[in-house]
Amino acid sequence: MLSSLLLLTTIALAEGPKFSVLGEQEPTPFEGVLFDPEATAIIMSDREFASASCDLEIEFNLDKQATEYHLQLQNAQIRYVSLKEESDLMITQKDVEITTLQETLKKQSPYNKWLWFAGGTAAGGVITVALINTATKWIEASQ
Repeated sequence: MLSSLLLLTTIALAEGPKFSVLGEQEPTPFEGVLFDPEATAIIMSDREFASASCDLEIEFNLDKQATEYHLQLQNAQIRYVSLKEESDLMITQKDVEITTLQETLKKQSPYNKWLWFAGGTAAGGVITVALINTATKWIEASQ
């Protein structure tokens, strides 16, 4: 019923409103439907009620969507903060682990690095000379 009233009022408004107040037994100045004052009041108030109702429903739905949007935004921000904190914690743990491993490696490495390097080079040279002498003697013996 409400939609048909809205349709009638929009059709009537599209042609341009014609309204005339008549007394009993008076002829109408135009062709149309005649309503008594009570019916006219009902039609006018129904139109205002429908408009107000529509505005309230639109406002309600917009507020509802805004609330849902803010909730989603707040959830996304909370998730971002928690992931950032988790990432920072993991980086801190890895830094501590790297520092611990570096300290452990320093403790296990020999104190006299150059002495060990020189000794290894000398030992390698002596072994090489000994192998060359042995190989030469073996080749001379086999001839």
